Amino acid sequence: MKLFIFIVVITLAKANNIPRVSPGYDCDYCQPEQIHISFGSKTNDIVVTWTTFNDTQESRVQYGVEGMDEEAVGYSTLFTDGGRRKRSMWIHRVLLKDLQFDTKYVYHAGSVYGWSEQFSFKTPPQGEDWVVRAAVYGDMGSKNAHSLSYLQDEAERGHFDLILHVGDFAYDMDTDDALVGDEFMRQIQPLAAGLPYMTCPGNHESKYNFSNYRNRFSMPGDTESMFYSFDLGPVHFVSISTEFYYFLNYGFKMVANQFYWLEEDLRKANQPENRQDLL
Repeated sequence: MKLFIFIVVITLAKANNIPRVSPGYDCDYCQPEQIHISFGSKTNDIVVTWTTFNDTQESRVQYGVEGMDEEAVGYSTLFTDGGRRKRSMWIHRVLLKDLQFDTKYVYHAGSVYGWSEQFSFKTPPQGEDWVVRAAVYGDMGSKNAHSLSYLQDEAERGHFDLILHVGDFAYDMDTDDALVGDEFMRQIQPLAAGLPYMTCPGNHESKYNFSNYRNRFSMPGDTESMFYSFDLGPVHFVSISTEFYYFLNYGFKMVANQFYWLEEDLRKANQPENRQDLL
């Protein structure tokens, strides 16, 4: 009986190590990069997002508190930039659900074809009785981003709970067939891989119907990161896009959708059981 149990355990262990991709599949340019995190539908849910330049056939994050003994599986989507060269990349998203509050986690992202370096983040405290510390800025380019080193230093000292980048990325993410967007996302990785990097679109993101912004970031909800809200501590954060009103050539529908969504979101937030500071 003991021998039988031993054989079963070994068999299962081997099964878990079987590659989860097509036999014989060879993957070049499959190393994960441009890694960043954001809050999910709850602030103890974290979404890990990254880019590869080929299809890895799987998207995985290994993570944990003491070590990376847990694993979550996500998905990837093919994004083709609208520029002349029609450059393509795969954007990967993995949701880490129901994490412990006020806890440091380590993680790396990737697939059997390559893993990122190890990063860490700390989940926020539970409840509302604490002060939220956010770095809020906009208009950060990929050249002469002098503030980035200061932000990284302050983040490493534990002075922020999240980042709010309120529009105008890279100048511009679509420039040079989106190569500028790639470089910008690499530059913010040391910051954005360890702190929820919450975003809002600006006019510099408008090219090709905001496609670089919509595809590269993963905000809560199902509106492609264009408008959303989330609760953190005593604060109800709301992000909306004023750009809808200036780019009506992309259609009026999103103006109406955002208006009705915002009206309902604020109605719920102002109910006595949900009432918090609004930002």
